[in-house]
Amino acid sequence: MRKRRITTVIAAAVGAFTLLSTQASAITWEKDFATGLSPSSSGTAVWSTSPYEDASAAFQKNGDWFFVADNRADGNSAVAEWRLYNTSGTLVRGGYVWMNLGAGESRWKNKDFTEGYNLRFRACRGHSDGTYLEHCDSWVSTTA
Repeated sequence: MRKRRITTVIAAAVGAFTLLSTQASAITWEKDFATGLSPSSSGTAVWSTSPYEDASAAFQKNGDWFFVADNRADGNSAVAEWRLYNTSGTLVRGGYVWMNLGAGESRWKNKDFTEGYNLRFRACRGHSDGTYLEHCDSWVSTTA
């Protein structure tokens, strides 16, 4: 009886891991470029700045707008890395909003998120070809 219980627990754990792995890998990672000069809506924003202040990112809930700024001439681009989780905490979307127009530039990008979902994002710098990210801020959480 004890072996059967252990086997059942192990099978349940493997099944749960497989389900969670499948859900996370099933999303398509989105890659966008911030090109807008201003959002079409107004509102307050939640901010993130990379540790060395190389990049800044913000999310404005009203209209689902990302703001990305490149604050340093270092050969890298600024990026807002983001993750969207449903009300159950499952990752449903993820991606990057790059701003690769050079140091001192900033732009906006509009997204369309499900209202009430949890959005986590952070500002980083890196290469917009996706080879690496570095100097990322801690994740900032807000509601989409």
